[in-house]
Amino acid sequence: MITILRPPPFRQGEAAANHSRSISMCLDSARSFGENCLHCHWRGLGPLIGGRCSRRRRTGVSGMKTYHEQAKDIPVARETDVVVVGGGPAGLAAAIASARGGARTTLVERFGYLGGAATASLMACINGFRNQVEPDATQVVRGIAEEIVLELKAIDGLGRSPYPQKAFPTEPGKLEYSYAIDTEAFKYITLKLCVDAGVDVLFHTYFCDAIVDNGQLGGVIVENKSGRQALLAKVVIDASGDGDVAARAGAPFWQTVGDEAPRLNDTLMYRIGFGESRPEGVWACDFGRTAVVWGPGVSEPINGADGDELSKGEIDTRLRVYEDLAKTKQGRPELADIRILETPPSLGIRQTRFIEGEYKLTAEDAIEGRRFDDVVAICGCPIIHFYGYRRYLEHEGYDIPYRCLVPKKIDNLLVAGRCISSGQEAYESHRAMVPIMAIGEAAGEAAALCCQSNVTPRDLDVGQLQDALIAHGAELRRQ
Repeated sequence: MITILRPPPFRQGEAAANHSRSISMCLDSARSFGENCLHCHWRGLGPLIGGRCSRRRRTGVSGMKTYHEQAKDIPVARETDVVVVGGGPAGLAAAIASARGGARTTLVERFGYLGGAATASLMACINGFRNQVEPDATQVVRGIAEEIVLELKAIDGLGRSPYPQKAFPTEPGKLEYSYAIDTEAFKYITLKLCVDAGVDVLFHTYFCDAIVDNGQLGGVIVENKSGRQALLAKVVIDASGDGDVAARAGAPFWQTVGDEAPRLNDTLMYRIGFGESRPEGVWACDFGRTAVVWGPGVSEPINGADGDELSKGEIDTRLRVYEDLAKTKQGRPELADIRILETPPSLGIRQTRFIEGEYKLTAEDAIEGRRFDDVVAICGCPIIHFYGYRRYLEHEGYDIPYRCLVPKKIDNLLVAGRCISSGQEAYESHRAMVPIMAIGEAAGEAAALCCQSNVTPRDLDVGQLQDALIAHGAELRRQ
């Protein structure tokens, strides 16, 4: 019988017939997990609040009230090589790389388009193609991320980025550090690349559970308009941003503690339109007659991996959008004609879970520009909040080792994106969308090779992975 991990927890009991095309599941009542009730255990709040139960005063030691769901058979909708959960920058790059590597690849995305935070949260700036070192500011990310930008250029899908970047000359054919992206163009280009690569894209589909048997991940449970379904796979890539798959599968993780939480303020972006004249001095991703601006942040830190708190953050920021615009326009008559054209479907969440991998990136790794034998991506982005200031890195970039993508305890799983194994300071550098795409490409390439060689990600020959990445245009400083 295949175990499906989901809150509230369950045990394998008597279940319906377990034939090859269905999965039987049986839920049981809640039980306590040490100092945390099940609510906190599954929401990942233990590390966030120092191991004390946030709901005990309301629900008691045994946890929240539960409902017993009847056992049922779940149809297997796909049996494939690779399933990628999350179609954000990391996930779409992973899916493209996996499919181009010859693996049958299914990409699961909750919205009706790709891009994740870049589109669904209007985070319309992608940063990190070059380091910030004089005199050349070397380009450190190429591959699929570069391909996407060149495709965007070809359809006039780029704007002007407001992000600080040193004014180094850009050689012909090389990319700038940062670009503002037309989010509609980004949706189009990334979907086209996925379809051209042969990716099986499942839109409007939500990840629900992980299918685990004795520490081996065998696929995921999803739900969409067709109901609950199982997607079986040889390798699963968690590109959910929040590490949802890894956490549900039982991989260890940590979350922000104490005063670190407010450092990366979750923000609601919005799009504005100008009147007859285009005023200067508006901090925004600039597209001529329209722009995307940084709107209100949450009033207090939230746990973006928790449904209640995420809803609280959405309500908090959305009710302050027009107040935010009024403050921007105050005392500036030239801004009188600015109007809000669009708010995104989702609040921009900057960090939630970090999955514990075979290696954890540290502040020293980022600051000292450390290199690793198992490098699969390079990051040259500044540390956004390093003890109160933006710290630029005084080197050509540091390596992202493959081990950061391989979670402890669970096999047949890779993580990609902002939830890789990392400490806080290093994360505040490599969380930028360009290195995240490079990490996603590495995960997708690795997954395809695992399927070809019939090995787990933990046992993959990293040299073989590096050769494949370089052959497909990635920058690893190994050429």
